[in-house]
Amino acid sequence: MNALVVSSDPAIREGWARALEACGMTVSRCVGPDVTCILMRGEGRCPLLEETGLALYHETALKEPFLSRLRASHGSAMVVATRDRHRVNGDHEPAMSYLVHKV
Repeated sequence: MNALVVSSDPAIREGWARALEACGMTVSRCVGPDVTCILMRGEGRCPLLEETGLALYHETALKEPFLSRLRASHGSAMVVATRDRHRVNGDHEPAMSYLVHKV
């Protein structure tokens, strides 16, 4: 399964990606809507969402108006709001909070 990890924090983004890759997933990474986001620019569908089955968005990225645009987008990704959790070794791992939308 392909997954997408979205967080503006590079350490969190990489930690979550490593955790998913350890489960056998292929993971894409995105810095989120605060940088350059095709959804925020209103230019259509996000190609990263189009290629994934599971998208983990750091809860801090899920603010209006981005959240509305994300919910209105099309595709097949399950979008989950995610919190960061520290492992014993100090690395980051995703703690899924709630389903945002089945895109």
